[in-house]
Amino acid sequence: MTVGRSKLVRDVLRLYADYMRLSRQVQGLRDIARTEFKQYKHLKPKDNLIYIEYLLRRGKSQLATLQGQGVKSISLSSKPPFGYGSGVLKQQQDIKKTAQQTQVDLILTVNNSFKFHEENLKINPYHYSFLRYFGVSTITRMQETRGARIYFNPYVKFNNDFNTLYKYGIITRKHLIRDLLDWETLYVAGRLQKPVRVIKIDESDQDLIYALKTNLSSALHVALLLLPEEFTLKDLFLKITSLSYQGDFRMYIGENKNKISNIVIPQIDLFIDLYSNLMLTDTYLHWNKIRTLDTIVKQDVTPTAIFKRLLALPKYVIYNIMESATFKTRQYQDTEEVIRKLCVSTQRKEKIEHAVRSIVKRSSLTQTFKGLFTAGFLRSTRYAFAKLQKMIR
Repeated sequence: MTVGRSKLVRDVLRLYADYMRLSRQVQGLRDIARTEFKQYKHLKPKDNLIYIEYLLRRGKSQLATLQGQGVKSISLSSKPPFGYGSGVLKQQQDIKKTAQQTQVDLILTVNNSFKFHEENLKINPYHYSFLRYFGVSTITRMQETRGARIYFNPYVKFNNDFNTLYKYGIITRKHLIRDLLDWETLYVAGRLQKPVRVIKIDESDQDLIYALKTNLSSALHVALLLLPEEFTLKDLFLKITSLSYQGDFRMYIGENKNKISNIVIPQIDLFIDLYSNLMLTDTYLHWNKIRTLDTIVKQDVTPTAIFKRLLALPKYVIYNIMESATFKTRQYQDTEEVIRKLCVSTQRKEKIEHAVRSIVKRSSLTQTFKGLFTAGFLRSTRYAFAKLQKMIR
């Protein structure tokens, strides 16, 4: 074994030991950490050096969110977070990157926004923009009534770790569940249609668990309505991933043009894990359980199958379809009748895409404008510049 590989092994063992020490304070962490390390035990340093180094960086970032001055110091009233984005789960362009400053994106669910911000302002006042001078009520009102009902604090540092920055968002449980069920903004719901890292979900919170499953089911139904009779797993997950980006103006001026494929291709197994149960229990879907990008999937495209999928569409997708139909006829129309007509319409896909695009367009614009206040001008400019750099790579 070379010196470099020997050091790599020591780093992995040291990281594992750090997780085990922290598990004495964080209930359930021991089993999660063991499962994660076991998942990658087959990797050999000789053949997977770059990828193992990437996993080490990611593991250290996740550890920081759990440590004393990580997420636990943000607020006592926050629920365990979920992490998303390239700083948490690898994307295609990140696999071969060398060590560099990364940003970990987190979303915290809280029951009481006012209480959260009140505590957090005492502990971490400099996480906030100039809005902190206007008080907790202003911050809470900005979070709950503007944009996608989520409040982000970007470019935050913990534990003197200068190689990792954090962007954490705060959303109330009731607004999260509403978005998951109804696609009111498809902002947080869209992120949860893709693989994320969830530290722990309270198994007794059946409402949230049901909403999370419903969101995945809705994404699957919408994607299938937009796909032909025969397609590949890659086609399916690209379509699901694209839903929350349709209509997002940032895809044209501030994102990597290959963002969607960069998310899907390296995470294909995670996507399959996320959607396999729904796919296997869907009587109108035929999948042979082979887990490759090119695996062929077939669906029933009879009017009966399409009608049942349309009935499963989220509230605000149906609302936008109805609004469009009413606008054209200038008359109120029965929802079921509109859906029946949509079953046989040659413009069905275009109408569904328009309905989804309208949701995303509105929430992405208002949330971006809101960010000018919640992040402040300097941090907003820095964030926009970083996105533009990704776009031109």
